[in-house]
Amino acid sequence: MPHPPRSRGGSLSSNPRRVALAALRATIEGAAPEEVLDRDGVMLSQKDMALASALVYACLRHQSRLDFLIDGKLSSLGRTSLVVRIILRLGLAQLLFFDRVGAHAVVNEAAELTKKFAPGREGLVNAILRGFLREKETSSYFPREIVGANATVSKRLGLLYSYPEWLVEKLVARLGFREARAFLVASNQPATATIRVNPRFARRAGLAALFPFKTSATAISPWGLIPERFQGRPDSWPGFVEGLFSVQDEASQLLGLLAGQPRTIFDACAGMGGKSLALLALFPEANLLALDPNEYRLKFFREELKRHKLPRVPRIVRGDLLKVEIEETFDLVVVDAPCSGTGVIRRRPDLKWRLRGEDIAALSARQKELLAAAAARVAPGGRLVYAACSVLDEEGPRVMEDFWRERPAFAPLPLADFPALLSPLAARPGEIRLWPQRQRTDGFYYGVSVFKG
Repeated sequence: MPHPPRSRGGSLSSNPRRVALAALRATIEGAAPEEVLDRDGVMLSQKDMALASALVYACLRHQSRLDFLIDGKLSSLGRTSLVVRIILRLGLAQLLFFDRVGAHAVVNEAAELTKKFAPGREGLVNAILRGFLREKETSSYFPREIVGANATVSKRLGLLYSYPEWLVEKLVARLGFREARAFLVASNQPATATIRVNPRFARRAGLAALFPFKTSATAISPWGLIPERFQGRPDSWPGFVEGLFSVQDEASQLLGLLAGQPRTIFDACAGMGGKSLALLALFPEANLLALDPNEYRLKFFREELKRHKLPRVPRIVRGDLLKVEIEETFDLVVVDAPCSGTGVIRRRPDLKWRLRGEDIAALSARQKELLAAAAARVAPGGRLVYAACSVLDEEGPRVMEDFWRERPAFAPLPLADFPALLSPLAARPGEIRLWPQRQRTDGFYYGVSVFKG
């Protein structure tokens, strides 16, 4: 998506904490944190960029827990501005989660940030952070009784693990207490970049041997590699420029196992082209049409095409599936629908604080419309694959249940037709679900239909 407007106080800087502050302020205004980090952090060294990024994501992952601690102090010290609250979040996050950063250096850096962006309030910031340090050494700084005795399980879990209560309530109802908690914990763990090997140019073992760091093979996808720890930007790794690999989570890679043997493909919500490129790596002679309404995403897709050196270049069209006129039909139609993103919170913790419970019904309605429009473009005998990086039933099983009930010409893919690698994930015909606490992938849903014609 286009770069967001620069937030107040955001500027190029060689100070990682200042860049982190700008990114967190811009995130509240609707920006994607990674875009602001890339934009405002160009003067940072790789080490300082890693620190700025780690600070931003720690604050977003643990936001309500940090605010609980801050509010406990502000109740006796008075109210404060948003920028001071963000500076306090940055300071507390470092004191809680960054063992290698000296406590007094954290307090001093926070005071300096306050002098720059909220002059006159540095005494308050200093008092809260030093008070927290004293309590941390002498008592429980995050007591067990975090809310009133009558608080619901969802409220307690939401505060303890920093999630909105409405989302925790849905997860507990769907998974039960223990697994819901496991999901919250897993989705708070930073996710490393997963690699998808391009099978046209490399094999998994050969690519792994090129890297100057250790990797492990993905458990399900036959094309995936996972670095053992953070290794910087993937575009600096050996083989990237040559198109030997792309970055794609294992859950998303599995689309290639659900595609059948298509000669024609329609990626109806192509985004930045990750799924299209994965399919073309497996089916390089296929004719592929990629559609998306966002020009920035399509521009990125076109740039990525240069690395992949495809024998047959796909058609890329800017347009909305609900408005554009497409006459032809396809062996494979993919609808990777806009969704809540609840399955990718471990990569995008800002989504926790953007989403509202009332958003889900509108997203589900949009997904059903897109799926219905895409169904008209499936050739007889072809497959329609619906995908969503969500763990909510409203955006997965319920979408497909309504679709199959209303369109009897489409049947769920029989369990016997799923590849053996995916059989353990297919609990019902036509459906696959992945969870971060079970498969250690992004949370993902696939609904696969066959058009009987």
